[in-house]
Amino acid sequence: MALFRRKKKVGRPKNPLGYTLYQYDNIIRKDLKKIIAGMLAKKKLDTGKTSIILEDTFSKFDTILDDLAKENLKIDYRSDKIRYMIVDMINKLKSFFNKAKTHDFNPLEIEKEKDEKSPGLGEIMEMREVIKVKMKDIESDYF
Repeated sequence: MALFRRKKKVGRPKNPLGYTLYQYDNIIRKDLKKIIAGMLAKKKLDTGKTSIILEDTFSKFDTILDDLAKENLKIDYRSDKIRYMIVDMINKLKSFFNKAKTHDFNPLEIEKEKDEKSPGLGEIMEMREVIKVKMKDIESDYF
């Protein structure tokens, strides 16, 4: 019996949609973790630092969207529906942060202007959970 267990390392998924979600989760966990925690805690964030981080993450999201383009990735019908859900989730996250940037990351102003085009962080995280269930349905190697 080992006193300390090693954390199981998650390798690069073989499924292209699984790899896309793996990249998305890494961006959320590493780059946007403090920004999202601050937004959920309704704290006003430093505009300069946050804008620099968001520019970098937006470029990463753009490369993910390019990889998911219909011309670059040929997949079946069920996976195609998941592709559109992932693209929609990334676009909604980008629009949410663009809206937050226009209001200087002031949580009170962001809550006032909530609409269907750019929902809150809670709705975006719910979309990720729905995609997780769909990925299990197509038997992907990463959820």
